[in-house]
Amino acid sequence: MHRGWPVTELSGPGFELVLPGRDGTAFGLNVLCDGYPGMPPAWRWCNPDSGVCEQTCDTPRGNGYFHSSGRICAPWNRLAYKQVDPQGPHGDWQLNNWLSNPATGSCTTLAAMALRMAVELRSPRCHGRQG
Repeated sequence: MHRGWPVTELSGPGFELVLPGRDGTAFGLNVLCDGYPGMPPAWRWCNPDSGVCEQTCDTPRGNGYFHSSGRICAPWNRLAYKQVDPQGPHGDWQLNNWLSNPATGSCTTLAAMALRMAVELRSPRCHGRQG
């Protein structure tokens, strides 16, 4: 546990991370890091207790990084690219140049990405859970 955030290493490689929301509820993230840093990791919302991923009830709603598709809308999330995931909001971004995409916002390390999500979940842009 770092910063009080439970982190569990996964095979694959990857990790699960639990972050607090504005209202004190816990949000889980399953992060697949295969191909990183050449390819961004895949960030999936998951249930912090069961580990089951991509259920609407475990996905935050809001604006900014919180896309209505349930995907984190950031160049550092592989699932934001329509060429990877049909629910990805961005057909205009290219996966092969994710590091130079201006919307990356200096989030090029796993720690920076996790910290960005922690900040977003505690911000007024997060409006609780979908569904």
